[in-house]
Amino acid sequence: MSSSSKPHYEADPTQVGYDKDNNRWTFKPRDFNIIWGNDKRYWNLPDPQQSSGNDPPPAELVQVCWFEVTGKTGAARIKAGKYKIKFEVSKKQDAFGWNSPVYMIAKSGKKGRYSWKKIDVSTEVTTDKKELPQDFEIDVKQSDDNTIYFGLYEVWSGKWKGGLVIHSAIVQEVPPKT
Repeated sequence: MSSSSKPHYEADPTQVGYDKDNNRWTFKPRDFNIIWGNDKRYWNLPDPQQSSGNDPPPAELVQVCWFEVTGKTGAARIKAGKYKIKFEVSKKQDAFGWNSPVYMIAKSGKKGRYSWKKIDVSTEVTTDKKELPQDFEIDVKQSDDNTIYFGLYEVWSGKWKGGLVIHSAIVQEVPPKT
C-alpha cells in the first residue's frame, strides 16, 4: 500500500506476545504504533503474513522528520514492581540524520509520570542488532490502570532521518532483590 487514508500504523495490542511465567511482553514490528507507518515513502513494514513466528522481518525507516514508535502492554494485569524496557534496533549502512538524540519515554497508566532516557543513535547503534537502552526501568504502582506505555521519539529537531531498523522491544519485570 503506497499511501492510505490513514497514514499512521496502529497496532492491535492484543497481538503482543506475553510470557506469563516470566512476566514479559515481546513486541514484534507490527505490534507498534508507528507515525507515518502506513506510507511506503516513510516506512517499510513487514507483510502481515511474514510477521508471524519468532523472528519476523523488521520495520525499516525510509525517512521521516517526525519519528515516533510506541507500544503498550495489553490487557494482562500488571503486578506492581520495576520493569525494564528495551528496543532491539540496528541501522542500515546508508542511515542518515541521527545527530539529534532519540528519547525513550515510558509511563505506567494514562495519568502516570513519564520517565525518559536520552539515546545517541549516531554512536550507540550500528548495523548490528543492539538492545537499547541497557538500563531503562520504570516503577509500576498497584492501580486499576497500570498499562505500561512506552516509545522511541525524535520529534523536536524537524530534521529528516532514515535507515533505522526496529526489530523488537521487550518489557519485562525486574525480579525483586532478595
